[in-house]
Amino acid sequence: MRKVLILLIGLTILSACRAGRQMTPAEPPAPRTEEPVVEAPEEPVEAPVDIPVVEESFEFEREEDEVAQQVNRFFVILGSFRVNENANRFKSQLDNKGFNPVILLSETGFHRISVDSYEREADARHRVLQIRRDYPEYHDAWLLIRRDI
Repeated sequence: MRKVLILLIGLTILSACRAGRQMTPAEPPAPRTEEPVVEAPEEPVEAPVDIPVVEESFEFEREEDEVAQQVNRFFVILGSFRVNENANRFKSQLDNKGFNPVILLSETGFHRISVDSYEREADARHRVLQIRRDYPEYHDAWLLIRRDI
């Protein structure tokens, strides 16, 4: 009987070991809940804006405009016309909108309508972008660089 008892104990131990191997694994621990990381939104980056630039010699239509702007090299242009009457008509429209337009007679025969001029290119570029933003009808404003200074 003792042998039977030992045999039963041995079988029980083996069964327990085998049952331990066959048991389903314990459930994995629940994932930790973390506070979501809120990243600061990226600053909007303005895409570089392509501003057309032309470098040429020109004369001022009026001498007083030349005197007032003689040191400036960078001119913001809103219109360019072959026919003087068309340039003057456009100049009048700009006057009515609060601009102070000046007609420049280019070496290529065009009448360029400038609304601002600057000594520094960065200032002129800033003004072109400002006009494009505030006056969508002048989305094609561009920059004229005086060659003869």
